[in-house]
Amino acid sequence: MLENRQKIIERIFDRSDGDGLWELIPKTHKYYPDYLHYVPNYKASLWTLLLLAELECKRDDQRVTKPLEEIKNHLFDEDHGIYTLKEDHFPIPCLNGNMLYIDCYFNGKPDEKSERLLDFFCRNQRFDDGAYEEPKNPFCSNKSCYGKHTCYWGVVKLLKGISFIPKQYRNKAVMELRQKCVDFVLKHKVCYSSNHPSKLMISKLDHLTFPNFYKGDFLEILWLLKREEIHSRKLVPALELLKSKQRSDGMWELERKMNNMVVSIGNVNQPNPFVTKRANEVLDYYKNNTSGETVQDEQKPRNGS
Repeated sequence: MLENRQKIIERIFDRSDGDGLWELIPKTHKYYPDYLHYVPNYKASLWTLLLLAELECKRDDQRVTKPLEEIKNHLFDEDHGIYTLKEDHFPIPCLNGNMLYIDCYFNGKPDEKSERLLDFFCRNQRFDDGAYEEPKNPFCSNKSCYGKHTCYWGVVKLLKGISFIPKQYRNKAVMELRQKCVDFVLKHKVCYSSNHPSKLMISKLDHLTFPNFYKGDFLEILWLLKREEIHSRKLVPALELLKSKQRSDGMWELERKMNNMVVSIGNVNQPNPFVTKRANEVLDYYKNNTSGETVQDEQKPRNGS
């Protein structure tokens, strides 16, 4: 299927409308206009651009330009400097992390909107782990993203967006936010409860999936830590879990499928080349760092995008 990657990408573009967008909800839809480009889940333009980025679509593909600009202009809140679904779950770190990701993936660096959202989350993102460990701020009323335990996926998606910012465009505040995200992930050993280390912190977090839209998997997190050149003994349990899932033929299976996608890229419980590629990238990087003697608790900034 990796050989057919471009064919899959072309099928995705073929399913866009005359304006280069995907699955537009009508004006009569109950979520119009606030959720335009966001619903239907995994078929609307936002999710489709995320899918294209996950498939490593050519970054300079001109067919991406218009839908990306349309989404950014529609979802951006000029008053707060972040992407929003209006009042729903304000502010949403996973939405902004995903927007930062596709902006930097396709444009090579953060634009003005991304710079503003980075400034917002550098100032306001919380990292609570079972209690309000930092003084409450106005956003604590959003219990979905900022309850006693900060939404883990919100932190992961912010880290993902930052990971695609080339080093030369990361200022001190962004690097501090990056480190807080990394520290929060390491506190949970990638996918385990900080209070019960042998227990997965989120249901199905250990189920390998692709692409990674909102709720990803532990492999996505390991892949991001690899991109950021993070070395820590705390990665060992997750790396061992990943190795235990490899088949005798060297492949990894798709264990959880995203439904309602524009195109299908694999079946559940079948070897999946996209999951396998990512797993091999992670294990190849950490192959000399899988024991307590060789993994160091050091976080190094990545060189480049």
